[in-house]
Amino acid sequence: MSVDDIKGKVITNRAIVSGFYLLRVRLAKPMGTFKPGQFVMLKIPGNDIFLRRPFSIYAYGKNVLSILYKVVGKGTGYLGRVRKDQEVYVLGPLGNGFRIVKRDTYAIVAGGIGIAGVHSLIKTLKSKAVVFYGCTNKDEVALVNDLLHYKPEIATIDGSSGFRGNVVDLLKKQWGSIQSTSIEVFACGPDGMVKSLRAFLKKRGTACQVLVEERMACGLGLCFGCVKKTPDEKEPYKRVCKEGPVFNLWEIYL
Repeated sequence: MSVDDIKGKVITNRAIVSGFYLLRVRLAKPMGTFKPGQFVMLKIPGNDIFLRRPFSIYAYGKNVLSILYKVVGKGTGYLGRVRKDQEVYVLGPLGNGFRIVKRDTYAIVAGGIGIAGVHSLIKTLKSKAVVFYGCTNKDEVALVNDLLHYKPEIATIDGSSGFRGNVVDLLKKQWGSIQSTSIEVFACGPDGMVKSLRAFLKKRGTACQVLVEERMACGLGLCFGCVKKTPDEKEPYKRVCKEGPVFNLWEIYL
């Protein structure tokens, strides 16, 4: 796998809904082949942000990289003010993505900005993907506007669109209609969502891969600053940036 630090120029950086942005960058040269679930380390313009920030690859094609992000701190706050034609540097693709094996059914479960991590996976699986998306309210449903032809099942906490409640409760409600002899769940979202999903799937022994969101310093596995504990005595810790960010749900502790 080729990993390069590539200069890019911002094409657009627009708000999808309050606090959520879609950044599109034209790279100076092609990025290496990537798998859904991999990420990049982005050097945000300016001298105020020293460390790069990790972002899932939302989409990539014809040297154009797209990143969907939520403003949550200083780095993403500064990124939200980046304008057209500003230069950025992108290191990637990094990490291990989703491993796709033949199944009868693929259920994609995403919460909030977690949709950024599974967007390219849904595009890869196409009609084979059964999508469940959970967010706070109907405004945030705009984050899946370009996935509406996949007919995603929607859950909102306030009940303003689709199912009232969280996305795991929605999955439980619909489980009987999607369950098959061979099903695998792919997930990305906040810790609470993943823990709830784990509790539900554990009783059923369902295969599940999860894209873990974690703070990173280097993104290359050198600093060991983004580890997850595992039940494996021979390998008690795994690096999110190197062995992940996609893991078998049953091979890590949350």
